[in-house]
Amino acid sequence: MGLLLRVALIAVAGAALFVAGQVNGAAQLRPSPIAGAFTVGALAAALALLALAVLGTGEGDARRPPDRTLVVPMRATFLFVSAMALFGLAWLRGIPYPPLHDATPYHNDAIALNECAAQLVLARADPYDEFGILSCYGVRHIGADRTTPLRRGPFAGVEIYPTEEQMDAAWLAAQRWSAQCLGCLISIAPPDFPFVWRPSYPALSFMLIVPWVALGWDTGALYVLCLLVAMALVLIRAPASARAFLLTGLFGAVSLTAFTVGGSADLLYALPLVAAWLWRERRWSAVALGVACAVKQLAWPFAVFYVMQVAARDGWREAARRAAMAGGIFAAANAPFIALNAQAWWLGLVTPVAEPMFPRGAGLVFLSTTGALPLFPAGAYLALEAVAAVIVVLVAWWRRHASPELGVVLAMVPLFFAWRSLFSYFFLLPLFASAAVARMPLGDLAPAAARAAGAVTVLAMPAPGASAEPR
Repeated sequence: MGLLLRVALIAVAGAALFVAGQVNGAAQLRPSPIAGAFTVGALAAALALLALAVLGTGEGDARRPPDRTLVVPMRATFLFVSAMALFGLAWLRGIPYPPLHDATPYHNDAIALNECAAQLVLARADPYDEFGILSCYGVRHIGADRTTPLRRGPFAGVEIYPTEEQMDAAWLAAQRWSAQCLGCLISIAPPDFPFVWRPSYPALSFMLIVPWVALGWDTGALYVLCLLVAMALVLIRAPASARAFLLTGLFGAVSLTAFTVGGSADLLYALPLVAAWLWRERRWSAVALGVACAVKQLAWPFAVFYVMQVAARDGWREAARRAAMAGGIFAAANAPFIALNAQAWWLGLVTPVAEPMFPRGAGLVFLSTTGALPLFPAGAYLALEAVAAVIVVLVAWWRRHASPELGVVLAMVPLFFAWRSLFSYFFLLPLFASAAVARMPLGDLAPAAARAAGAVTVLAMPAPGASAEPR
């Protein structure tokens, strides 16, 4: 498979993810079986395209002669990708901004909770133990629509998801309880409080933003900066002659810029994860992996495939050493909070799996929450997720030499079948797939060959005679 085809597949997958995300958001407000089927199909197609984009070793792909029968389709595809790249750049420049549906910088509970947790650290308090979500949200003038509701208390009988009216009523009831509880600490929540109220990620999710918060800056800008740095790392690792096309593909994968500008804290784990994957032949990459794992649980599945590839290349002893290094970074980052209150830290960390969450997402469960299929028990989705996890690990090990980059996409496939398959789990996959392509031994892409293949870019043509060796 040629380099240009890989870039095109990644960009088209990112565009498909953008559309799927938009439909997913709309259908959560107005459920529709058609919208549900479209979203799930688009997400599945994007996963398939990304897997195709990282198949094989990529050796000599850039020097491969173009297939004359694909010139016209390739040119049409790259014209589309270039147009989408301009759209992606528009998002990055803040057009439209703020999101039409949200004039605050707190577009979801992860952003708000992490910022409040950072402020508690500055006040020398333990965010896992002394978190006051009502006061946190009150200061920021946000409410129940920026929370994760739980199936308990007033929502115990709700099957799919509480309505905005139900969530607002529960939030107001909690505020009244807090106002009447004069002797309560600010961190105390009412009995059966039906919302996630404490940080539910590892400590670096808020520790890394403490300086930013101390300066009073918008953390949304920090997350956009993390995306830009991650893109820059991809380009640094890639052959110089391929960088213009890779950059066009990265911006053409509109899900990256649109949903980062739209509000996502996930770039805080994505940046070190990209660095770890790009330079996984270097021992220091285990430090970057440890940082990613200490930011968010979503990095953990990637760690499995990272260790697998290190074992395939350098043996299991080196893989065990890398795993210990990453684990040490994770332990060191979380140790202060474990020492303060191990139970509170643990309860925060296992919140996504231990609390009674509602079915939610863009994966298979979305067919049920939009009415296209009946809703099955949570255990059925867990079983499908477990089976998928076993399959992708076996496939990655089987193809460990033939397709060493495949794990960077397969890592998220089991979550497609999960009870909670939030769209935010998937929108960064084009970035990770681009990192996988960038580290392939692609060779040199001659400008004449790129033109002959039908590729175009709105950014630049590769310089003649550029080195093919990654830096």
